[in-house]
Parts: sequence; structure tokens; C-alpha cells
Amino acid sequence: MLAAWSATSADAPAKTIPEATPVAEPLDPVETGVETVSREAETTPGPTELDLTRRDGLDMSRLALLAGGGAAAHYVGFKYFDRAWYQGQKGSSIRWIHDWSGDTYLNLDKGGHFMGGLFLSRGLSGAYRWAGVGNRPAAILGTLTSWGALLEIEMRDAYFREWGFSVPDFTANTLGVAVPLLHALVPASRAVGFKISYWPSKLYTERRRRSRDPVQPHTDYTIDDYEGMTFWMTLAVDHVLWGRAKEAWPDYLGLALGYGATGLHGSNAKSKGRFREYKDLPDARPEIFVALDYDARRLPGHGDVWSSFKTQLNWIHFPAPAVRVYPDVRFYLLFI
Repeated sequence: MLAAWSATSADAPAKTIPEATPVAEPLDPVETGVETVSREAETTPGPTELDLTRRDGLDMSRLALLAGGGAAAHYVGFKYFDRAWYQGQKGSSIRWIHDWSGDTYLNLDKGGHFMGGLFLSRGLSGAYRWAGVGNRPAAILGTLTSWGALLEIEMRDAYFREWGFSVPDFTANTLGVAVPLLHALVPASRAVGFKISYWPSKLYTERRRRSRDPVQPHTDYTIDDYEGMTFWMTLAVDHVLWGRAKEAWPDYLGLALGYGATGLHGSNAKSKGRFREYKDLPDARPEIFVALDYDARRLPGHGDVWSSFKTQLNWIHFPAPAVRVYPDVRFYLLFI
């Protein structure tokens, strides 16, 4: 079974400045989650997440590279999908799908759409910053570009009888792409993050045996193995503490609320209700977990490459002590 950055110049002569009352404690650069740099960013001049400033203008060569790379990826990607994906019967009007009930995957697929939108939006926001766009404009552009790309995909699905335009899927996409923008505009929201964990379920690991007669629930592809996935909303606890409690709490340790499912009936098969795929099997059940969470960005070491790697690691909720609180209580020394 199975969810930043400022500096000052050291060259200017020292001056005596009247002591001022601090307005607010600055955000921890590792907790912001919009753009990540190492701890040395606290003392090294450079563009950071905390000083919402921009570089010295746009880097036109980088902007051109970004535009060209995006156009090429768009062309190649959709050419591939046109051949490999969109081969079914195409209709003349949009096929609207309102699958809010989650009878198939108990809405875990919506978690995949949410995380996909978030990943794309954060990546594009970072690419715009790399090209010299300021943090907030980059977040806006990253959100809009990602939303437009996902809308195009959903519109391509819309006319095929096998797929259709899923309103819940696109709603999840929209919420996901908006997270980096929310983090940029409302700094306090950066205490909340989103991660995923995965451990292959028996639906996938026993797929060959289960696909033989008599056929049993199974899934042929990892991407459809939702029973093996858990989606997490995380909280950076030290971000919301103050005083001695903040000093005592380990900065790498957070809390996470997870959502998963057990008893799914396989790929594209209804898993609950009277129309479920396997009538002799019970309905699939949602599961809710509370667990500890580790912030990979707190790992020791500096440098651009290492800091970037730590940022990517932080998409993963690593094995940690957890308790299942629904549908019943169960404790895990390490929940994977």
C-alpha cells in the first residue's frame, strides 16, 4: 500500500543604524518550497525566494531556449500521443464526464492529476525564473502555461468516446497548477506541501497470474497501480511554531496526512457500488493515514546540483512511522 532564499552586500562600509523593532520573522529558506537553494544562500548574494526580486532583466538567450524547447516538446509529445493514444472512435461533440463518485479508483486518480499539475507548474515556474523573470511573474506564467497545456490535453480527450472531458480530472489539474502561485503570493501557505509514496500492490506484482483464467483484479501498468499509491499533504511543523517550541522541534521533521485505498478491482474497473467489476468481491475502501514526514531539503551538503537533487527528492514521502485512522486504527513502525 500506499505529498527559497536573500543576501546583503558585504563590501559597503559599516554604519551605525538605530535599532528597529522587527516586523516579522523571515521565512526559513528551505521551507518555502517554490524554489530551493542551499543554506549557503543565506550568506551568498544572489536571487532568492525570500527577496521577491528579479534578476537584472530578462536573459533573452535563455528565454529563446526555453521557448524553443517548449515548442519542440509540445510538437513531439502530441505527435506521439496522436499515434499511441488517440486511436479510438472520435465523436463530433464533447463527451462530458462527471465522475465525482470515484467508483473506479476512489478518486485516487484525481490525486495523480493534482500532483501532475503541481509538478508541471513548479517546473515551468522555475524555468521562467531561470530565464530572468521575477518570482511572482514566473509563478503566474508557470501556472497559466501549465493550465493551458493540461487544458489542451483534456480537450483532445474530450472528443474520443473512450476518454472524454473529465470535469473532476481537470478540476484536480487546476488545483495542482495553482499551488506554486499560492506559495508565491501567500508566503505563509508554504508551510503546506504535497508528496506521494508508492509501493507496488499485488494488483501489479501478481498481474500475470491474476490475468489468467479465471481473471482476478489486476493492473498491467505501474501508472494505473493506484492501490500502491498514497498521496500526502504535509505540514512543516517548525514553520507554525514559535519561541522555545520552535527551537526544540527538529527542522527536518514534519507531519503528513495521507489518502490511499485498498481492495481496488484493477485498471479502469469499477471498484465499488452495484456496478463494480467483480460482484463476488467487496467494495474497495478508502484509507486515511497520519504520519511523520521528513524534509529532504534539510539533508546536509551544499551546491547547486545537490540542492536541486534534494528538491526533487522532496516530492517523495519516505517510509516513516504512521497510524491508519480510517477505516480502522492500525499502527505502522514504517509505512511505505
